[in-house]
Amino acid sequence: MNREPDIFERIGKLFAEQPKYFGVFVIVAGAFMVAAALGNWDWVFRGYSYNTEKIEGTANRWGRGFARLKLGGGGFLCVIVGIGCLAVL
Repeated sequence: MNREPDIFERIGKLFAEQPKYFGVFVIVAGAFMVAAALGNWDWVFRGYSYNTEKIEGTANRWGRGFARLKLGGGGFLCVIVGIGCLAVL
């Protein structure tokens, strides 16, 4: 039976064939995270979870300011890693 490849298999194949796209993807994801933290986007931080692995849980347990700092720091780190990936590849 011939089936169409899963979307994640196709994305993995794309990143394997063109590794620079992975660096660009990481930079864009990091820029989104930084923009969400700086813009204080309500839909990112609002929720009812207290699971600190989620950003809404961090906001509910430790406060929105700490959650923004955590998300912005993670985004900044993603941008640095993405630039490093582009420099190496």
